[in-house]
Amino acid sequence: MTDTSRFAAAVRGYRDEIAAAMQISDANLSATGLGEKQRAAVAAARARLLAAVPPLPAGGKSRDDVLAGLGASSVDQIARMQHEQTKVRALLDAGRPLAQIIAEADDVRALAIADLVETLPQVLESQSGAEIVAEVRGLVFERLADLGVESAVKVRDVEQQNAPVIAWHRAMSETAAGSDASLGAWQDVYRVDAEGYETVRGGFDGQVDEWARRFDLAQP
Repeated sequence: MTDTSRFAAAVRGYRDEIAAAMQISDANLSATGLGEKQRAAVAAARARLLAAVPPLPAGGKSRDDVLAGLGASSVDQIARMQHEQTKVRALLDAGRPLAQIIAEADDVRALAIADLVETLPQVLESQSGAEIVAEVRGLVFERLADLGVESAVKVRDVEQQNAPVIAWHRAMSETAAGSDASLGAWQDVYRVDAEGYETVRGGFDGQVDEWARRFDLAQP
């Protein structure tokens, strides 16, 4: 079993370093000089976190790769997918929940939904559109794997065998790229490593992430 304690410790240490950078003060420095000192501290913290990110399993495809590889390519496939998308829109207009449609879909309809979701009105009008798209495509992928689609089954098997490493890779990479990882990334961590999640999120101080976000936006 993978020892994930080092991943949680790395993220916690990173957050402590960002909090320390937020508190840096030096009466001998100008505002510009102070900003440069803080930027150096933040950059060093992010570099250390990135160095601690575990590598993904070798040879594994991503879910997006699988969905892209299964997409329609021939004229007949494209026509059938468009036909399924028309049906899906009609089901949605009739009040059927999208999750239920996916759960009952065959492989063609499921892939049609993955292709369609970005243009649905409820996605286009939502401030959380990207999160909705990711969630729906995740449901589509799981449906394809449940249906026995070989490429999806293989990737899900790799994910299940390496779930903690994959979850922490995503959360740590996203954290190092900004103020904090996405909600979806932390949900993945919680599912496979609740103790590690609590190590990082226990006593979570949103002020640190807000400062880091504003600090990034303010950089020249």
